[in-house]
Amino acid sequence: MQVLPVKIKKMLPLFIVQFFTWLALFSLWIYATPVITKYFFNTSDATSEAFEKGTQWVGFCFAFYSLLAAMLAFYIPKLLSRISKYRLHAIALLAGSIGLISIYFIRSPYALFISFAFIGIAWSSIGNIPYLIIGEIAPEKEMGRYFAIFNFSIVIPQVFAAFLLGYITKEYYKGEMIYTLLTGAVSMFIGGIITLYISFQKPGPSDTLDSRTKNPGL
Repeated sequence: MQVLPVKIKKMLPLFIVQFFTWLALFSLWIYATPVITKYFFNTSDATSEAFEKGTQWVGFCFAFYSLLAAMLAFYIPKLLSRISKYRLHAIALLAGSIGLISIYFIRSPYALFISFAFIGIAWSSIGNIPYLIIGEIAPEKEMGRYFAIFNFSIVIPQVFAAFLLGYITKEYYKGEMIYTLLTGAVSMFIGGIITLYISFQKPGPSDTLDSRTKNPGL
């Protein structure tokens, strides 16, 4: 048990990355529908036919990036034989930030699939790589405890998103939720840069996938 505090310190950089990553994801999940219906289908009227089409399109986009992420997950082990977990995750998060920020610049609903393809790349890594890292850090006997603690890296940004994003959108963006998505893009970009920095601090064979690594996410 004495080793636990020391090991938890190794989780702190990943916790910071997770905070920025999930803050970005919650900005997408909360505001994608009002943003896409307003800026791509020219309506904020929830009773209109255009709004209904917009919400359906959001569903298509979300299904697309989820399916893409699931498919890409099969290639993660092969990629990890060539590149560290940290660097691969950094690249994926930077791709996700590109996907989020591109929503601001496009106006065609069909072009949204390009944006969500980049988001799918990020989501594939988010659902797998952090769990690989925790599986590498955690001692065998403390695995359950570490993953329980790790869950807070998702809960905490969710709480922040619930209170902070709404306040920022109302007080600083005057209700223009497209800027909230841009905030999410910047947040994921920061997460990617931090992860890239971690990758330079932790090089070596331990950063690649091996037989000792446990991965509940694959």
